[in-house]
Amino acid sequence: MIYLKSVFAGIVAVVLSFCLLIVGIVIYLWITAPEAGGVMASDPISVIKIGPLLVILGVFVAGFLWEFRRASR
Repeated sequence: MIYLKSVFAGIVAVVLSFCLLIVGIVIYLWITAPEAGGVMASDPISVIKIGPLLVILGVFVAGFLWEFRRASR
């Protein structure tokens, strides 16, 4: 049961950090909005790299270990 709660806490940590990332991107785009008629390009393939996956894994592990330590006491 401890492992299940810890995995759930890790998944919640990843989802919450993703939500914070989305809010940060929206605020950044709102502040640096291009002039009317401007074009904004994006490359979705550039997101699929090892860096973001390592960050997601790090957040999951941090949430997992935090809950595992709390639950095992």
